[in-house]
Amino acid sequence: MTFTSSSDIYLAVHEAGINRVVQHLFAQRTSLFNYTTSGLTRLTERLCAPIRPHPVAVARGDRLVGQLPPLPVAGTGYAVEYSVQLTKLAVDASPVNTIGVPPELAPPIAPQHLVLQAGACLGYGCPPADIVKQLPFLPAGGDRPKDATTIPAGNLLCTCLDVFASLAFDFEGADAQQHLKGTLDGLEIVDLGPTGLENSIECYLGLVIRLGLLPKLQAPLIRVSQQLGDLFVLNVEPTQAPATVPNNPAVEEDEFRLFLQVATGPAGPTGGSGTPGPAGPDPNPGAPRPRVRTGPFDATAAASEGAVQELFGAVRDHFTLSGSGANDFGAFGLTYAAAAHLENGSITLNDDGSIKLDELDLVFDTLRACLSFDIPEICVGGFCIVPNPFGGCIIRAPRICLFGDDPDIQFCLDIAALVRVELSATMRAISKYSINPGRTPGMNDWDAADANVPNHWQVYIDPGTIDLDLFDISDIVGDLLEDAVDAAIDTLLGPLPGWAKDLVRALLGPIIDLVRGILDFGDDFSEWLSDKLGVSLGLFNFLLTAVADYFANKSPIVNLEEPIRALPGAPGLMPVLIPVEFVGVQVTGDELVVGVDVGSA
Repeated sequence: MTFTSSSDIYLAVHEAGINRVVQHLFAQRTSLFNYTTSGLTRLTERLCAPIRPHPVAVARGDRLVGQLPPLPVAGTGYAVEYSVQLTKLAVDASPVNTIGVPPELAPPIAPQHLVLQAGACLGYGCPPADIVKQLPFLPAGGDRPKDATTIPAGNLLCTCLDVFASLAFDFEGADAQQHLKGTLDGLEIVDLGPTGLENSIECYLGLVIRLGLLPKLQAPLIRVSQQLGDLFVLNVEPTQAPATVPNNPAVEEDEFRLFLQVATGPAGPTGGSGTPGPAGPDPNPGAPRPRVRTGPFDATAAASEGAVQELFGAVRDHFTLSGSGANDFGAFGLTYAAAAHLENGSITLNDDGSIKLDELDLVFDTLRACLSFDIPEICVGGFCIVPNPFGGCIIRAPRICLFGDDPDIQFCLDIAALVRVELSATMRAISKYSINPGRTPGMNDWDAADANVPNHWQVYIDPGTIDLDLFDISDIVGDLLEDAVDAAIDTLLGPLPGWAKDLVRALLGPIIDLVRGILDFGDDFSEWLSDKLGVSLGLFNFLLTAVADYFANKSPIVNLEEPIRALPGAPGLMPVLIPVEFVGVQVTGDELVVGVDVGSA
């Protein structure tokens, strides 16, 4: 069975990938998991569990702990130091087989659940007895802990616990406005006594999770409406097909899975300047990288052939191009101006890993070919009417010279309606790793993030073979040529008297034959024009490059910044960056699959 046999889009995150990301968070942002009162801020070596920050966090002098208010001593103006540390955080998705679940949580865990394991250490800074004996009575002077006098701590009295929670997930809300909802099914604190105290704390933690933590996860993150420039809007929302997707979201086979459907719609205003043509060249093309790990990916995304076709249709329907070219062939010149869009065509995914594009029509909205000719100069008249018997001429006929300009004749043919181009291609999806040229060898990931020069993982649709059926220019174009040249000559000879026109035509012969002789295209003008536009002016190359680049190297279908910025930086804190070790792409006869591996902490 394929990933997308029951949906347009399949997304899965493996428990190992989640745990790897957690490890990065623990190392790069220790202040999220370790909290102390002010007196212990610089005494982290005395905490109940060691803090192991990332070397870059140490080098940058990052804040390692978060701040807690001191704990008031009831009935006095004193307070004591303490610490709270989250020492462990891991998930195990159904089937639960990597975390040892305590028997109190009623193993085996039910299907479609995941278990969250958290380790915590509480440190109480009990003051030394000799210090306490010397302290005078100090009545409470205010309601705020910071107003109290903090007693220096001795060695911390530590209590470390393991907490296990069983969670399930579902969607709630109306269609197109759904939220991901988490449900707490069980909670257990290991080896805390007496039983009454353990039950009370478990009840309290359960309320915190159910009423405080889980509701914050119910952001409207499922229906994604992403506008792609001025092109189209991509709508993604949960698949509503319980018969084929009995669990959505699903927690199974060590993964958290989502099944989504895709639709595209018209783009809204973006403040841009209209529908863009093909993108400019990628200033930093990447290179393929092999995978160094085996087994399931940390994250998997798959798009069905139907979803690929939906996206192809949206891209095709919003594609435009325009361009122009010119060349001087000596006796004549030729220029063109073209604007076109795409119609028809189909795209299929093949078992050999290729993507087949068939019979995509390039339809010209504008195709204007302009010709100019340099005809050899011809002069008529100037002969002597009344000769001078003593030499010379008394009266001469007027001398009229024609075709002294360069060019002498210019006209344009609008042939958009007479031209057809059809494109077929065999393509492959490939992933590349692009190293930012602005990143110097001495930079680490955080230096590069500060300088805004991240690397990228990119997925391209790379054209292998492209077949462009060249111009099918109707022979009507030959008639257009004759009409245009005759009109141009008549206009040029218009100011001449009748005898001069007759003389010029007698000298030149048929005008069309003259032009055909200059251009040397024989009787098939449509074939000649097709050759000149396509070969001499490079219009075919322009079309091939524009269309291929639009679907391939200039427009990656995935452009993932590496490393991923999981948390922004803040004063005294560097950003949390998650390295992406590998991005791979595979095409089968049914779907396009992208796999991602997170780098180790």
